[in-house]
Amino acid sequence: MHEIVRNEFRRYYSGLREEDLEVPDMPQREYAFLQFGGEVMIRHMKFVNPSSLKEYIVENTPAHIYHSSAYYQMPEATDMNEKGWLGADLVFDIDSDHIRTECKDRHDRWHCIECGMGGAGFPPESCPHCGMKKIDTRTWICEDCLQVAKNEVIKILDEYLIPDFGVAETDFEVFFSGHRGYHIHVRSKTFRGLSADGRREVADYVRGIGIDIRSHGFREVKSRILVGPDMKDGGWRGRVARALYEFVNRASLEDLKGIVAPGVAKNLFDNKEKFLKSIESDPPYWGSLKGYTLESLEKIAIASIKDLICNIDERVTIDSKRLIRCPNSLHGKSGLRTLRVDYSSIDDFDPLKEAVAFRHGSIRIYVKEAPRVRIGDEELGPIKDKTLEVPLALGLYLICRGAAEPR
Repeated sequence: MHEIVRNEFRRYYSGLREEDLEVPDMPQREYAFLQFGGEVMIRHMKFVNPSSLKEYIVENTPAHIYHSSAYYQMPEATDMNEKGWLGADLVFDIDSDHIRTECKDRHDRWHCIECGMGGAGFPPESCPHCGMKKIDTRTWICEDCLQVAKNEVIKILDEYLIPDFGVAETDFEVFFSGHRGYHIHVRSKTFRGLSADGRREVADYVRGIGIDIRSHGFREVKSRILVGPDMKDGGWRGRVARALYEFVNRASLEDLKGIVAPGVAKNLFDNKEKFLKSIESDPPYWGSLKGYTLESLEKIAIASIKDLICNIDERVTIDSKRLIRCPNSLHGKSGLRTLRVDYSSIDDFDPLKEAVAFRHGSIRIYVKEAPRVRIGDEELGPIKDKTLEVPLALGLYLICRGAAEPR
């Protein structure tokens, strides 16, 4: 990485308030750093207060700063078994890279390392030409994919953590990661002692893994009568009921034919109003149509809940010793801040504006190639093979992305 980036990072950290680096129970956290150009992470460090942490990062100026989600008796111990695990925050990582969005066709590229075939958009698991899995990607962020990631955060909190798990607003914090997405830190002591298996259960719950509608109130009683949950029910029972109702309400005949047998689809579509009214009744009745079976209902239910499933990196949630980005640290691949987001105003949060750390000055750069990029109020691109003067934050972003060099 170019020295100018390191110098600007150092200038940022020098001007940072010590309290901006505060983390709950800081002396019990392990800290780790990745230096510019370094491949080996510096780990197993302990800081008793923000002042000592600031002194270290100003002097050493890393590209990335992490702290552990876990609490330890001895965070500085180099042997993980000697640290003395005391518990860990429950962390959710929402990364726009893992979510299929239409904007990826505009700004992301991939190519196969083996045969050289490439394309735009979300990368395939294996090369469609040679079948190899060595796929190299060049991904970017834009307002659209970051909005989708933010919607996932809101979904996790409003649809799962708060109503189903009883997490209070005072027990979690939301952070923009500084690059492609968001982190949710649940600090409630209720979850602190969860094992990896317990954390996996939580991850599977919000991802809808293993959903069986028969376990959520749908069943067949005598004379092939179908009964099911009420849309007012809590948890996945009500969630599936509401999703199924909304799906059928907006579904076209072709949508239904893609899920169930043509005859069942035609009967359901022609009698949609009758079917929906039966679900609204008290108690709800789910089998008001001839030829409509529990198997048909199950197929439609599975299709209807796709938008309810949360897109998270489950490995982060399961890991009880995860390293996560430090608040107000800079992301070495963007130059943007890892910034706390107020839950009450998350709808209006603009990460590409509010997470900008460098608000003054300009820099002359040579841009090799970049799609349309917005940082703050400045836009650039698509652009290729051009030298120009740009605002400092935008220039550092492109340099950190490897798309530009200072001139």
